[in-house]
Amino acid sequence: MSRPAEAVVLELRKRYRLDIGGGAALAGGYDVWAQSWRLESDHGPVVVRADHRLSPETAGWLSDVQRRVAERGVPCCQPLCAHDGSVAFRAGGATITVREFAEGAELDRDDPAQVSAAGATLGLLHRAGLDMEVERPAPSPWDASFWPGTDDPPALHDQELDCWDEAFTGDGGRGFARGLVHGDFWSDNIIWSAGHVAAVIDWSEARLDLLARELAWATWEFGHDGAYELDVERARTFLGGYREVCGPWEHGLADVFIVLMRVQLRLNARYSLADAGDVAYNTSLQREFVRLRHQPATPLLDP
Repeated sequence: MSRPAEAVVLELRKRYRLDIGGGAALAGGYDVWAQSWRLESDHGPVVVRADHRLSPETAGWLSDVQRRVAERGVPCCQPLCAHDGSVAFRAGGATITVREFAEGAELDRDDPAQVSAAGATLGLLHRAGLDMEVERPAPSPWDASFWPGTDDPPALHDQELDCWDEAFTGDGGRGFARGLVHGDFWSDNIIWSAGHVAAVIDWSEARLDLLARELAWATWEFGHDGAYELDVERARTFLGGYREVCGPWEHGLADVFIVLMRVQLRLNARYSLADAGDVAYNTSLQREFVRLRHQPATPLLDP
């Protein structure tokens, strides 16, 4: 479907006073609960997103955090406000939001300059959201409680990790900083244009969480090679960008970095198990989960 249902288009005209023209469906990632379209309008191209797992209240929270980080220098396309001041409406069982379309290309994670810029952008984001205290109204669909290990294949079994994660979580993350995280920080959600990061998009998984958890996972996302194995130099390039802008760098990070990376890797593997067409990718995640058990953090984190 090249554009939303006509009822949604009529609401866009009524609420936002947008004259909607042609469009195209956008695809990417594992967002099976939402659909997005790039639509032409008399105010320029916009992205319309229909999300079946998002309430208008949560959409308002997401809009607030994006506005706040944008004011602090993080490049992002904030949701447009309707003429009544709202940022979302319900239609067809989904929450509809609208934002400007970010012109550019997905970030090239094989270009060291772009990877470093991605690290710097995450550092800016973490600094900008350190003092945020209002929790997301409803848990993100990525919340670990939604992805139990009851169907884990043998490769993902790790009782030692289970015990560590339970103790770490029960101890409140051992004092590691908690703040705003993007929740899905990878190359497809970063728009590159004219030699810089033009926008961080798809904030649907944003929440308050441990910054170290997102830093560890994003380091793997930008640090793995084509075989989905962590490459130390790629990872150091990403972390170098993060440190260059003084992204929060905490004492004791080396003690938890790889462990948190493995926790998030297993969560991603559980998520991708639900996709029957994702067998090769999932097999790679399982293999890397096992391999990283013996990866020291020091080569990644030393200046």
